[in-house]
Amino acid sequence: MVNFLKKLMVLGSNKFSSPREEALEIARDAMKAIVKDDEDAVSTLRACLIIASTLNKEDDKKWIKQELDGYSPSDEFPSYRLVRCPYTENKLDYLSIPFKVVYNVHLLQKASDDDENVETLVSNIGYERTVHLTRQNIDVILAKIINRCLEFLNGIIAELQYGGVVEFLMEEIRKMTDEKLAKLDSTLTNEANSLYLNLASTNPADWNKVGLSCRRMLKLLADKVFPADDKLYKTKNGMELNVDDSAYVNRIHAFLDQKTGSDESKLVVAETEYLESYLHQVNIEAQKVVHKPSIEKFLADRLAIHTYLILSEVLRYVPTDMMKLP
Repeated sequence: MVNFLKKLMVLGSNKFSSPREEALEIARDAMKAIVKDDEDAVSTLRACLIIASTLNKEDDKKWIKQELDGYSPSDEFPSYRLVRCPYTENKLDYLSIPFKVVYNVHLLQKASDDDENVETLVSNIGYERTVHLTRQNIDVILAKIINRCLEFLNGIIAELQYGGVVEFLMEEIRKMTDEKLAKLDSTLTNEANSLYLNLASTNPADWNKVGLSCRRMLKLLADKVFPADDKLYKTKNGMELNVDDSAYVNRIHAFLDQKTGSDESKLVVAETEYLESYLHQVNIEAQKVVHKPSIEKFLADRLAIHTYLILSEVLRYVPTDMMKLP
């Protein structure tokens, strides 16, 4: 485990692009140490504690700290810490009794390394018992702690490596986009806040409101970059577009047509038109379903992601003189 400890110290001095990246690297190295049978319960728990603290995994952090600091008799015990141990009462040997192992993992690891038993005196009214926690008992507990760490690390790696990539990318896109929205129009920021609140809600009825916020944000952006006009707008390739107040997708198209080459704007225009069609369809389905007046969380997430991709792309072409400090 020495190599893993050294690498863990080096990781602490490295610069990562995000806490998630650092947590993923630590999890991978801890996993490799376990797989190589180079595990040490204390070091593995410390690695897990860094990960849990970095990612705000409060339940996991509580369990890890209990293992490192020790349990109190009133704590809820993991099943592997309730073991049957030999004991002596009134100088007579009995087979075994169930015993809560409160010792911290440091003591248990040292006893295992030194091939020692651990004895403790248990006092009750009228008698005393000396409980013998054997080396075999200790090794079983340590092995189960390692197994629980393994499950934790597996889950973290799956979450960060396979489930967290999109979230990380969207965090970066959202951060840059929100900064520009705030400078462009405070109303857009308010609508973005509303989108986040509804997206984070545990009430499925709020997820429908995500679609409404997405539509409002696109319209507010269109109002800012290409105000409504009752006259038709003619694109560079000769297409005529209705750009009145209701035609916000066409107004975004017109803005991009002004600021970019014809080919350059095609992708964003296609994405915007797709999103508008998608928003329209979601609204129809939500109104049709009486007993389930909500879209699925996955669809709400997808709407938000698509909206931010479009917003970030359009904002690339907004002149700096339109961007003012909020």
